[in-house]
Amino acid sequence: MEPSQASFCHPYQPYDIQLEFMAHLYRCIEDKKVGIFESPTGTGKSLSLICGALTWLRDNERRALDSTLPAEGDDDQDDWLARAESAVRRRELLLAREELEQKLAALREEEARLKQKRFDSRSMKKARTTEGNAQEQPWNDDEFMVEDYNSDEEEMATAQRASTGFSNSTQALLDRLQKPTKEDVEQPEIQRLKIIYCSRTHSQLTQFVNELRRVKPPSSIPSGVELAPGQDLEEGIKHLALGSRKNLCINPNVARLSSTAAINERCLELQKPGTAKEKKCPYLPSKDDRDRVESFRNKAIAQIRDIEDLSHVGKRMDLCPYYASRAAIASAEVLTLPYPLLLQKSAREALGVSVKDDVVIIDEAHNLTDAIADTFSIALRLSQLDQAVQQVTAYASRFKNRLKGKNRVYVTQVIRLLISLTDCLRGVAEKSRTGEVIVTATQLMSGKGVDQIRPHKLLRYLHESKLCHKVESYTDVQKGAEDSNQGRGVLMPFQNFLSVLMNPDDEGRFFVDRQNSDILVRYTLLDPREHFRAIVEEARAVILAGGTMSPMSDYSNYLFPYLEKNRLETFSFGHVIPASHLFAQPVVNGPSNTEFDFTFENRGSERTVLELGNLLCRTCKVVPDGVVVFFPSYEYLAQVVAVWQRLPPARPLMKSLNENKVTFQESKGVSVDELLRDYASAIDSGKGALLLSVVGGKLSEGINFSDKLGRAVIAVGLPFPNANGAEWKAKMKHVEGLRYQQCKREAILPQGQWLAEAKKASRDYYENACMRSVNQSIGRVIRHRNDYAAILMVDRRFATERIRQKLPGWIQGNIGRGVQCWDDIERGLVNFFHTKS
Repeated sequence: MEPSQASFCHPYQPYDIQLEFMAHLYRCIEDKKVGIFESPTGTGKSLSLICGALTWLRDNERRALDSTLPAEGDDDQDDWLARAESAVRRRELLLAREELEQKLAALREEEARLKQKRFDSRSMKKARTTEGNAQEQPWNDDEFMVEDYNSDEEEMATAQRASTGFSNSTQALLDRLQKPTKEDVEQPEIQRLKIIYCSRTHSQLTQFVNELRRVKPPSSIPSGVELAPGQDLEEGIKHLALGSRKNLCINPNVARLSSTAAINERCLELQKPGTAKEKKCPYLPSKDDRDRVESFRNKAIAQIRDIEDLSHVGKRMDLCPYYASRAAIASAEVLTLPYPLLLQKSAREALGVSVKDDVVIIDEAHNLTDAIADTFSIALRLSQLDQAVQQVTAYASRFKNRLKGKNRVYVTQVIRLLISLTDCLRGVAEKSRTGEVIVTATQLMSGKGVDQIRPHKLLRYLHESKLCHKVESYTDVQKGAEDSNQGRGVLMPFQNFLSVLMNPDDEGRFFVDRQNSDILVRYTLLDPREHFRAIVEEARAVILAGGTMSPMSDYSNYLFPYLEKNRLETFSFGHVIPASHLFAQPVVNGPSNTEFDFTFENRGSERTVLELGNLLCRTCKVVPDGVVVFFPSYEYLAQVVAVWQRLPPARPLMKSLNENKVTFQESKGVSVDELLRDYASAIDSGKGALLLSVVGGKLSEGINFSDKLGRAVIAVGLPFPNANGAEWKAKMKHVEGLRYQQCKREAILPQGQWLAEAKKASRDYYENACMRSVNQSIGRVIRHRNDYAAILMVDRRFATERIRQKLPGWIQGNIGRGVQCWDDIERGLVNFFHTKS
């Protein structure tokens, strides 16, 4: 082990499980593997990810620089040119590194001085605004006309450069040696290998950035090499936060638009060749902005900044941070970005991000499969489609004499396809009055003349012509400013929907359902593996990390089935707390010995509901401070509370609960912030509090019930999704098909067992989805080494080995064998909290 790995640059003295985590992470990256890491929240997972990955990154860079030295004793005269070139290359790399570090150090000093002197007036410039206002200018038809479109052939694209007569290898060498020109304002020549860190939201990424600021990784400069003699030059972490235009746009006329799609389209429209200079975005970097872009790059990576900080840098420089940040990508060591920007190839390409040979870390990865499905799923309402038909028809009527050639053909195709979709939805809804119905792409495209449409060509036309944006802009002007948001943004969802119409039938399904007075068509991705495969195959290593990744079998079976077994590794780490700080127990019977069976058929029993109320009353008497209860759904929680409010008649259970602790209830219309504030206030007052919440609700993920806020968490029943719904039927059938084909292909079982094995696989998949939700909920408590709490899982099924083995390892190891009666569990609770007082 190298010296830099001894503590992995951890800012504190790491716990043993943190050292184990970082060591396994380092080895996974070194060996180019896919790793799944489960480490309970509260164990310093984020810091472990940062320290393990950054230590490897700096070690790798140092080894790469060392490798440029000729081997000792290598005096082969025939290789003198290669050795000389290596020495020159090494010197160039070190000089470039020194120059960059000196610039960044100077910028840090400058920012520190400005902050100390508080010269806000010098650091904050007024945002430059465009001359005039587009809404105040008279409009003319030319603004909304699509340009002539005469070619369909993607294969006939013009060559980027003429043939030079050189061989491919010679031309590649010349390209590599060619000095950058003025036009090369986007990226420096050398791309650093980097860590690409991804999470669900920008707020979670900001938390990661705050942790990143604590870390000082080892130097990447080989020992014996001096940077800037006489100076103590710090090799800071070069971090860059990436976001969408919606996050980074500083043009007020664009940023205020109603949707992300509208912002994207308007931004591209302002860059179009031929656009008058006064109408172009004034913040967009130009070919003459090389020095300003380089300055932005240096300021972006000189400090560890989150997405808001990066936006402020752009505003101070009057330079678009969305585009200018691309210049910093090559020099960055760590990139942070939300799920959608990583998962979509088009988004990565738009940002200029490549995962080739980089390390991809996805945090909160228990959501990954759902995130992939959400990213590539889309829904349309019939009311939207009807508006789209009206808008495109009005546009075609207004410009019918000016639409020629391919433009006329494709606008007609858009109208035909929209009408086909609306007719199909009305027909399906008429035949089926209740529930979801599965339809096919063929049904959706069965309208008159649609069989002559080639969807991929139509989609390409929509992208290149910006027709949807043109039509919507024309519609806005026709309606007037007061109605500009009415019907806005209905064509871009249609354009996105067109792309999923071309997906293979076995990847997803289309569902039609009634919602209030509208009809909804929804495409749901069932098979996420191919949409993530390119990342896995291009990246050096992929790390999935989360507090509750169990059960893990779904990842190997349905996300990475194509990986060789020796390339995928899974790790489940324990908690930082001692075993005596956790009391975990399944509860099969209540105080009156009534069995807890919260299956859908039996959970409505008033006897069971009252038994649950009695259990909570007795639990609240022995558990201090805060108790959090998670129910399978909002509907069932409301049903249970209704029973407690009226039974038993002499003394309703709700009254008894409130006497023990102040009771709060999560509901869809209640503000979570206010609810948590009142809950915490009741606990601080000494009264104690009981919080009734829902698995999959706003309190089941991302909320920390540490210390007094969560001395006990109680899971009521198993929140299985509706297996009779069309979507889950389709998912389970899809899993059955995958497993059946695997059995057939690998002949791992006799043919007579293939169907039974397929059914078992779909049941496992169904249970795993349920248990991931449970594990997320009960993982809300115990957030640091000195914390302690009880976890009660109320349902007879929690005592079965099948369900128990799907719990996180740190909880499984704390549960005793055998079923305990309630009296024994209650005594255990009393003793547990007595030792903590």
